[in-house]
Amino acid sequence: MGSGVTRSTTRAIYDFIWRHEPATKNEIAAALGISLPTVSKYLTYFDQEGLIEVGSKLSSGVRGGRIPVGYVCRDNGRFAIGLDVTAERTRCVVLNVRGEVLANRRTPRAYSRDDDYFRFLGEEVAAVVEESGIDERRILGVSIGVPGLIDEASGVLYFGRVIDNLGLSVADFGRYIPYPSRLVHDSEAAGFAEFWERPTDTNAYYISLGKSVGGSFHQRAASHRGERGLTSEVGHMRIHPNGRLCYCGRRGCMDPYCNSRVLAASGDGSVTAFFDRLRSGDADAADAWDSYTTDLAVVIHNVRVMFGSRIILGGDVGAKCGPDLGPLWDKVDELSFLPSDSRSFLRACTVTEYPIALGSALYVVDQFRNDPDRFALPRSRARGA
Repeated sequence: MGSGVTRSTTRAIYDFIWRHEPATKNEIAAALGISLPTVSKYLTYFDQEGLIEVGSKLSSGVRGGRIPVGYVCRDNGRFAIGLDVTAERTRCVVLNVRGEVLANRRTPRAYSRDDDYFRFLGEEVAAVVEESGIDERRILGVSIGVPGLIDEASGVLYFGRVIDNLGLSVADFGRYIPYPSRLVHDSEAAGFAEFWERPTDTNAYYISLGKSVGGSFHQRAASHRGERGLTSEVGHMRIHPNGRLCYCGRRGCMDPYCNSRVLAASGDGSVTAFFDRLRSGDADAADAWDSYTTDLAVVIHNVRVMFGSRIILGGDVGAKCGPDLGPLWDKVDELSFLPSDSRSFLRACTVTEYPIALGSALYVVDQFRNDPDRFALPRSRARGA
């Protein structure tokens, strides 16, 4: 950080440019109550960091004198990497600060709790960086989406049965990754990607209906994990006491009734094939969807009562079920103790391609936008050095 440059002012000016670009010096000074010399000093600092550039010269309303210059944030001023770790494969993406995908890599690889696997993760990150062609000195960091509950204080997974990751931490997953790294719950990452794409939403609960069920609660500019991240574990809401056995070891959880395997098993093992059969009028598929939505409606009703938020269905099922929500809307409305129109608050997701990797990277981008000076380049790495 340069002499006289403070983190709070850096954040305020960068945020103003982001929200009002192209922004002039006079606009920044007037809006933030900062002198023009101070604004000029910070713009010089941002330019040295490669974070802004001249977007346009604004001639409107100017008669004579110097034409004001509008500044914009550089799309490729910094980069973020998101990594999605599952039992069968990995997905790795590179984003710029606009959230635009610059590279995307999917690799089949069974998860294993050993050094060879962690080395593989480092190789995947290196490969996607090379494919993107970015300046790796401008990488903000890597966010790794994993199934399981993460203790925020220690960064250690204290619950992890979907894959065998109990007791592991970012030090394990990031062992061969040469950039700052963090772990994030996979459902939380997917929900954050959805929220990023819907800036007008003020709050939402995201239910991930994949091979396992998870969730996340988001309010504008923040994810709310609850004590020890428990808001992510909607899949263990009890809906049938003494019902089907869940992978957690208990019976009656939502997960064995509403994960994507339930629908896939009624067809050829594919969620896509299931919905194709449903839309073709297949009676067995219709029965399966009726049973599935009956259980899912109970969970949606409970979540709605607890959080009072919009609800988004994600995961493999959420990515496909949009045209078929009618029965689910009706069942949710029937369960409500108040007049209800679930069409106004319940929808399928819009981010259907690699939401976990995308959301993981977007967490890093969001962290940068909220505190750009935290990611200042050493002077030897600044633009032009």
